[in-house]
Amino acid sequence: MEESQKFLKFLEWPEPPNSINFMSSSNPKTTECSLLDPRTVYNVGERVKVFIKARDHYGHPKTYGGDYFQAKLHSPELKAGVTGSITDQRNGSYTATFLLPWPGICQIYISLVHSSEAIAILKRKRETRPDKVFYSGYFYHNGKMAMVECNIQPSGKDVCTYHDLHTGEEWFCVRPEGFPCSAYLEHSKDDRGICKPGLPNPDPSGYYYQDRWHSLVCRNQNFSTPSNVTSCLKGKVVYMFGDSTLRQWWEYLVEFVPSLQRLDLHVSYAPGPLLATDAEHGYLVQWRAHQRPLTMKRTRVQELKYIANEFDGIGGGDDGLVIVINCLAHFIFFPVKVYLRRMMLIRDAVARLLERSKQTTVIINSGNTGFLSVHGSDWLSWQLDTLMRATFSGLPVTIVDAWQMTSCHYHPKAIHPRKIIVQNMVDLMLSHICPT
Repeated sequence: MEESQKFLKFLEWPEPPNSINFMSSSNPKTTECSLLDPRTVYNVGERVKVFIKARDHYGHPKTYGGDYFQAKLHSPELKAGVTGSITDQRNGSYTATFLLPWPGICQIYISLVHSSEAIAILKRKRETRPDKVFYSGYFYHNGKMAMVECNIQPSGKDVCTYHDLHTGEEWFCVRPEGFPCSAYLEHSKDDRGICKPGLPNPDPSGYYYQDRWHSLVCRNQNFSTPSNVTSCLKGKVVYMFGDSTLRQWWEYLVEFVPSLQRLDLHVSYAPGPLLATDAEHGYLVQWRAHQRPLTMKRTRVQELKYIANEFDGIGGGDDGLVIVINCLAHFIFFPVKVYLRRMMLIRDAVARLLERSKQTTVIINSGNTGFLSVHGSDWLSWQLDTLMRATFSGLPVTIVDAWQMTSCHYHPKAIHPRKIIVQNMVDLMLSHICPT
C-alpha cells in the first residue's frame, strides 16, 4: 500500500445515505443523552460513560453514525476540565467516556458540532472546491506592478509555476501580461470578501485543575517565574517554525522573561523571523512562519521558507538544540492530500535531522480548536490533526496536545487562545525540554 494511502485511512468517516434532506439530519435539540449505570458517588480515577442517541428534526432515532460530537467534563468553580472520548457505534448511538481526575461536583457538556449530513458536505466541498480562500501575488517589472491571483492549484492556462527543487512542492500564480514569472516578489492573502450567503497521548492526555494543566503523559512542571524559564533554557537554541498560534508561544516568552530581549532583524513581523536572545543566560528563541499557503498581510515571497528546507540546513550535533513545529490551520481549506504531502516532507526532514543529531529535541504543537468561520471548522481541523499525529507516530518526537488544552478550558474556544492557555502550553513544552 502506498504510504500516503496508509495515512489517509486514519481519516475514514462513515457516510450518510445519499437521499437525506435537512429535516432527516441529526438535531441537537432532539438528541438524547443519559448516564450509563448512574451512581450517587464516583471515585477519583474512575470513568463515567454517557449514552447518546442521535435523533433527527422529527424526533426519529438515527440508524447510522458519522455525527461529530465534542464532550468535556468540568468543574467551573475549580477551573478544572477534561475532554471526553466519543465512540461511534455506527447505528445512531454514541458513548462518551470521561475520566474523573479530581474530587468535587462536575458537569458534563456534550456538543453536536456537525451532523453526519453536514460532514458529507464539508468533505465534498473541501475536496472539490479549493477556491475557498484566495491569495495575491505581486509582480514588479520595469517600474510596473501587477497583482494577480495565486493558489495551491493552477487557475487558468497561462500560469507561473514555482517549483521547489528540494521538496518538489509547487505554487501557482496567474501570469500577468508583460511580466516574467521571475518578477513575483510579494505574497499576501487576497482581501476580497467571501461570496455570501453564508510520546503517544492517551485519551484524555491531561486535565485542568485550578487553571493548571496536569498532563497524563508525563510529570509536567509549572514554570511560574522567569528564573524557572531561564534555568531551563540556559545554553539552548530554540527554533520555532509555524503559524501565528505558535508565534503566541514566542510572544509569551518574550513578555514573561525580562532578560529575553527581541532583536530587530528589520523584517516583517508576520512572516518573521522573530529573534529573541538572553545574553545573561546564553540562549535564544526564534520563530518564523511556515511556507504558503499562508493567510497574512502583504509580504515578500523571499521571506517565506519551507520547513523541510530549513531543517535540512541545520547541521545538528548540539544537545541544546530544540525544534518546535506547528503547521495546520492554513491548510484546512484544501484537499487533505495537500496537507499530507507537506506533513510527509516535514516528517522526512525531521527524521534526517534526528539521524544527524540524535540529541535534538523535536516538539510538535497540535492543532487548536476554535477555528470558526464560513470555511473553518473544528471537524476539518480535527481531520488534519489526526493526520499529523499519524504521520509522526513512528518518530521520537513530542506532541503538545493543544487540541485538548484548547477544548476543555473554561474560556471559550478560540483559534488564538487566552494567555493562561498559552502559558500552560509553553510550560508543557518546557517540561519536555527540561524533564527534571
